[in-house]
Amino acid sequence: MKPYDHLYLSPHFDDAVLSCGGQIARHTAAGQSVLVVTITGGDPPAEAPSDTVAMLHQRWATSLAAVPGTFRSAWHFPTNPQEEEAAKPSLEGAAPGDLSVGAAIVAQRRAEDRAALALLGAEPLHLSFLDCIYRCGPDAEALYPGPADMFSPLNPADEATIAALAEAFAALPPAHQVYLPLGVGNHVDHLATRRAAERVFAAPRYYEDYPYTARPGALTEALPPETRAAWSAATVWLDEAALAAKTAAVGAYASQLSSFFANADDLAAQLRADGRRALADALADGDTAPAWAVAAERLWAAPSS
Repeated sequence: MKPYDHLYLSPHFDDAVLSCGGQIARHTAAGQSVLVVTITGGDPPAEAPSDTVAMLHQRWATSLAAVPGTFRSAWHFPTNPQEEEAAKPSLEGAAPGDLSVGAAIVAQRRAEDRAALALLGAEPLHLSFLDCIYRCGPDAEALYPGPADMFSPLNPADEATIAALAEAFAALPPAHQVYLPLGVGNHVDHLATRRAAERVFAAPRYYEDYPYTARPGALTEALPPETRAAWSAATVWLDEAALAAKTAAVGAYASQLSSFFANADDLAAQLRADGRRALADALADGDTAPAWAVAAERLWAAPSS
C-alpha cells in the first residue's frame, strides 16, 4: 500500500477540511502527501429511519437547489415523506429512479469532497459506514432518532460499529502521522471515530472540531483544565494563502453551507474568526506567532502512557 505523510480521519465528508483545511494546504504546498479518510461515506437506506433524517434531507436539498451545474438545480426533492417515491433523482450516470433522495445527496457529497480535496492537493478515501442518523438497532429503530441524540452518549448498540471501525482503520495505508477528532461538541460520529482510532493508532494527533469550537466553552468541555495540563498542543500557523485555500475548499461543500453559514462572505468571516480564536489560544499558552500568521489551527497530543 502507498504510504502517506499525513492521514486525517474525517467522520463526515467535510469535517477534516472544516477543522484542518489550512494545515492540509500547508502540507501539500510543502510537497507532502495527504490522505483524508471519510468514515460515514456509505449509501443510506432507501427509507428514512426518522423524522430527523427527512428534515436533514430537505435542508440539504434546499441548500443545493440554488446552485447551478449539478443535479441540485434540476431535480425536485420531497417536501414530505409521501413524496419520497416520486423524487428519486439520478446522479453520476445513474438512470432516473435508480437512487433515493438520500443516496443522491450522499453521492453529491462524495463529489463535493473530491472537489474540496483537489483544491487542497489531498487524496480522498471514502469508507462505507453509515452516518449516525441512519444507523438502526436490531429492532430496526433509529439509534439516534432526534437532533439532540446526535450529541448524546454513544448508544450501547453502536459498540459493533466501533469494533468494525477499528478493523477498517487497521487496514488503512500507513502514514507518518495520523489525525483524529478531539470530539469537541460530542457528536456521536466524532466520538465513535476517536474511540475506534485510539484502539489502532499509537500516537495520533487530535484536531479541534470546527464548527463546534465556535460555541463558547465547547473546547473546554472536551479538554477540561484538570486534564488539559497533561496534554501537549502544537500550533499550525496559517498565512493568507493557507486560509484562502481552506475557505475555498470549505465552499466546495455546497450541500452543507446553509447548515453553518449565511453566504460566502459569512463563510470566510467565520473561518477567519475561528482561526483567530485558535491563534489567540496559542498566544495565551505562550506560543510566539510568526509575523505572517493571520490565523491558526491547533493539534493536541495525549499524555504518553
